[in-house]
Amino acid sequence: MRLKLSFELRKNIIPCDYRPFILSFLKYSISQYDQVLYRNLYENGVIPKKYTFSVWLDKPIFNSDAIQLESNRMEVQFSTGDTILGIHMYNSFLKMRLKEFNIPFNNTILLKEIDLVPEKIITERKILIQFISPLVVRSHNNGNKDFYYSVVHPEFNNELMKVLRYQLEILKDIPSYLLEDFRMTPVKPQKTVVQFYGQYIEVTLGTFMLEGDPVLLDYFYKQGIGSKRSCGFGMIAL
Repeated sequence: MRLKLSFELRKNIIPCDYRPFILSFLKYSISQYDQVLYRNLYENGVIPKKYTFSVWLDKPIFNSDAIQLESNRMEVQFSTGDTILGIHMYNSFLKMRLKEFNIPFNNTILLKEIDLVPEKIITERKILIQFISPLVVRSHNNGNKDFYYSVVHPEFNNELMKVLRYQLEILKDIPSYLLEDFRMTPVKPQKTVVQFYGQYIEVTLGTFMLEGDPVLLDYFYKQGIGSKRSCGFGMIAL
């Protein structure tokens, strides 16, 4: 299930590190809708989330700590392969419609519209995809520090496969053996750096060719690819 959330900003400026306030909006929406669902998602230990999202900004101009937008419009596209969760999320967003939500810089966002986005049907073993939110490939070293691999790193493919195997094994939606003949080939890749909770991390954008079982490709299309998907990373479009 894919949803498009259309927001109106009171002022045309947001922080460069904008994903935290989107996450706050998601959590607050769920808490106002269903406390049991909120506790299951966010309070019962580290639970993998079966959703991802991306953010569209209108002609952004990036400054040192803020992004200036041409208009007061902002869109968030939300995706999940879990239909029940998708219905709950739709209902939680519906309760927030036309209610101002405070964000940094003495600003607010107002959810104006919620639209269901038609999903593509994947039947082929090869699909051309574009990352509409950055791909994060993260690994932990022995010192419990994170290291991030972008497409330019020589170990990118090896680390990506480790992350994807972990993603399938922890969510347990489809078998991880489907990764055995999976390939992700760069077409027009792009390395970039984004800010997330004050940390600068190396990520990947651009277009790639995905090859594998259509069930696996459909799963990545709906759930996202890589690390930190529920924080607004790894969402793809066809």
